[in-house]
Amino acid sequence: MHGWNAPATRGILLSLALLGAVLHACVGGHIPPSTFQFTNIVPLVGTERSGWKVAQVIVLMGRISRLFPEAATCEVEVGVPERNVHGLVTDEFAQVAAAKAADETARIVLREQQPTALACNQFRKHMQSILGDRNFGSIPGARVTGFLEVGVPRTTFP
Repeated sequence: MHGWNAPATRGILLSLALLGAVLHACVGGHIPPSTFQFTNIVPLVGTERSGWKVAQVIVLMGRISRLFPEAATCEVEVGVPERNVHGLVTDEFAQVAAAKAADETARIVLREQQPTALACNQFRKHMQSILGDRNFGSIPGARVTGFLEVGVPRTTFP
C-alpha cells in the first residue's frame, strides 16, 4: 500500500497526534476561595470609597508533560478596595472573585506555554485584567502584583 492508507503512515500520524496532545498544557485543579485570606491594610472610613485589603498567595503552576514538564512558583498579591463604585466589597465576594480569576488565569497562562521565567508575570497581568478591569472586571479597582505588603499572612496553593 502507498499513501495515507499505509499502516506505517497511519501509525506515524497517530503518534504525532498523541505527542501534540501530551505537549499541550494539562490544566486542572481549582483554587478554592479560602486560599485568598484578605487582611485589611487601610481601614474603611465613612461611606466614601476607601479602605484597602490584600491577600498574598504563593501559586504553584505546573505543566504536566512527559517530555517537557515545567513548574513556576508565583508570588501573587491581590489588593482590593473595601468599597468601590459598586459598593462594599466583602471578604467573601473578594475571595470568590479572586479564585475564579486565578483559575481562568492559570488556564490562559498554561496554554500560552511561556517559559517559567515569564509565566508569573503573565499570570499577574492576566489576573489583573480579569479581576480589576474598570469596565469588565469583577472588582473594579483591584490590583494584582507580586508581594508588596509586609506582615500579611501568606497562603500556598496547592
